[in-house]
Amino acid sequence: MNKKPQVSFFCPAYNDEKNLPILIPKTFALLKDLCSAFEIVIVVDGSPDNTGYVADTLAKQYPNVKVVHHKTNQGYGGALKSGFLNAKKYRYIFYTDGDNQYDVNVLKKMLPYLKNYDAIVGKRTNRALKFRRRIQTSFYNWLIRFLFHLDNQDINCAIRLFKRSAINRIDIANISASAFFPAQLLLALYKNGAKIKEANVKHYPRRFGKESGGKINVIIPTILDMFNYYFAFHSSRALDKD
Repeated sequence: MNKKPQVSFFCPAYNDEKNLPILIPKTFALLKDLCSAFEIVIVVDGSPDNTGYVADTLAKQYPNVKVVHHKTNQGYGGALKSGFLNAKKYRYIFYTDGDNQYDVNVLKKMLPYLKNYDAIVGKRTNRALKFRRRIQTSFYNWLIRFLFHLDNQDINCAIRLFKRSAINRIDIANISASAFFPAQLLLALYKNGAKIKEANVKHYPRRFGKESGGKINVIIPTILDMFNYYFAFHSSRALDKD
């Protein structure tokens, strides 16, 4: 790419009062150096700690940063949905989680792939997770690939880059509000003919704040949404064949 890109970045944030002061300055410096124009959107998903206050403070310190507040927790998919609906200024959309477990500088490696692809999704070369979460994540990845015949190796890696033109062909508002969102987004992209590239990324341990992905109140809605979508997905394919 000869011209500097224009990028809309967002991050969902929950229990990230100590992570955002690391992530946002790093992301701001990266985008300021790399882009001709950019925005940063922090989606505070009803976090019980001081994440909201910290996000508002960072928005005052750094230009092009804005905060979206959910009064109550809407779940991971709900936070991602708000990110896509609010980070809407520029040609490319880039996101990662507010827990600072990925290095945003991987954007430099991802951007050149957009010459030939519509979306670049991370594939963790390692998984900095506790044993139980690693088993859960591995099983979930296998199940999604099995049910929907996906070739992607890392269904829910939380660092991704998209062409806005590909996202605009999808009804984001109707995608799951649960943690099934990342998988359903991939399926919707493929259904609309998008070309998707997996890029190796490193996954770092969460240094601050409690993770919530392994909680039962996160797992159950995700499984329910996955199977509801499975039956709808295969019913529509059967109708298409008829």
